[in-house]
Amino acid sequence: MAETPVKVIQKATWVGSIANVGLALLKITVGKLTGSQALVADGVHSFSDLVTDTAILIGSHYWTAPADKGHPYGHGRFETLTNIFIGVLLALVGIGIGWDSINSLGHGSTSMPGMLAFAAATISILVKEVLYRWTVVQAKKINSRALHANAWHHRSDALSSLPVAVAVVANYFMPDLHYLDQVAALIVTAMILKAGFEILWPALLELTEAEADSEIEAKIQQYADEDSDIREVHAIRSRRTGSTILLDFHLLVEPAMSVDHAHTISENFKAHILEQIDEVVDVIIHIEPYTCAERVVNPCCEDKSCN
Repeated sequence: MAETPVKVIQKATWVGSIANVGLALLKITVGKLTGSQALVADGVHSFSDLVTDTAILIGSHYWTAPADKGHPYGHGRFETLTNIFIGVLLALVGIGIGWDSINSLGHGSTSMPGMLAFAAATISILVKEVLYRWTVVQAKKINSRALHANAWHHRSDALSSLPVAVAVVANYFMPDLHYLDQVAALIVTAMILKAGFEILWPALLELTEAEADSEIEAKIQQYADEDSDIREVHAIRSRRTGSTILLDFHLLVEPAMSVDHAHTISENFKAHILEQIDEVVDVIIHIEPYTCAERVVNPCCEDKSCN
């Protein structure tokens, strides 16, 4: 029996949460013992993942709920709000870490973390990269943008540990390179801010009713060209709600065709779209006669020489 989307989300999130707790405690503890500010910052980043994990666990109960009278288009925007929360939190964590790093540079800290810090950073890189790849697989199973965003949160944690590991090794062999650990913490900051922006920006576009997918129109036109009963489609519009896409467009058929026949054509075409494009969950089709007044893609010629 296949797992429900909620079950997949909960499983992936709980696995990530347990890993985050262990890695955060490891990195913060080792960072304090070895004097690595970058490793402590990386540990704080891992703890921030727990907040996003909680947001996903709570939010998934809402955005996976079916459409109802109060939300006739479904509850997908709850997933959008969760993504915004994750993006904003990442940005705030990044700003906080960056601020502390800049202050440390100004005070001239010359701490030299040992190889224990390198081992902790390496463990974090390996665990987080495996967790990222596994979570992406789970996200693709149910087409969840929020779970995919959380996967990238894992990847950002893995990437943020790389400069920490490099700084520790370089500082170990070249102790005269002052502030290298603090510089690594700033690189971690940049990576966290980038990850936050890449999660936040698409969610904000969704709230402003931006086009869901730039390739949608070309796909619909292609499917229409393959159907001999359809003369034209135009006014194609798409909008995203969470991990799903809603479509509407005009479909033109022969003017003499019966309403019942035209309705059957539109229903078959809708079923084909839903089968071919996984993200699309609903299609509204406005049927029109293929007359000069309604044609857009193939307008009538003034000299009547075209069809």
